[in-house]
Amino acid sequence: MVSTLVLVYPFRDVVPVVALVALATNAIMTGLARREFDWRRGPIAAIALSIGVLGGARLLAVLPVDVLERFLGAVILCYVALNLVKTPVPESMPRLNGADIAGLSGTALLSGVIVGAVGVSPIPLLIYTNVRYPKQFSRSILTLTFLLSSAVQIVVYTHLGLLTGTSCQLALATLPAVVIGLLLGHRLHYRVNQKTFSRILALVLALPALRLVLG
Repeated sequence: MVSTLVLVYPFRDVVPVVALVALATNAIMTGLARREFDWRRGPIAAIALSIGVLGGARLLAVLPVDVLERFLGAVILCYVALNLVKTPVPESMPRLNGADIAGLSGTALLSGVIVGAVGVSPIPLLIYTNVRYPKQFSRSILTLTFLLSSAVQIVVYTHLGLLTGTSCQLALATLPAVVIGLLLGHRLHYRVNQKTFSRILALVLALPALRLVLG
């Protein structure tokens, strides 16, 4: 969503838009996926990501827009490359131990900085959860994480003066389509092979990412 909207709208208007939309959609997802929630790992990732968002939002307010756009494109291309080269599909949940907590919280913290600065999906956390957990548990952890982090983003962006009337209007305009996509995706989640879906998504993201990097 970010990689497409920044081709039309100012970057600093787009990032808060995604936070507003994410809050609404992940509230819906919380209801849809509530039976799959991991209430031990979810809060760990959510808190760590939210802390990272606080630092990343500062970067959005002070860094040049062209730097942020190129960084966004580079991050997405890394995600694309990793999905096309190798998409692990774990079959069972590992034990929750110190190493798992460290990996989950560390990638969530780094992801929070990326989310706060450029609004893109938290790539390090996505990679970690996809490598470590089956997709239904990975989705439940990410849903709870995105719900809390998007709420934190909105508060921080409002405080920094980044959440404008234009952002709210754009969020309202895009929300119906996003919700429809969410409901369709929820149905596909139980029918589509995880590896196939991830690779299709990677190909869809490749072109806008290249346009951002090349300027």
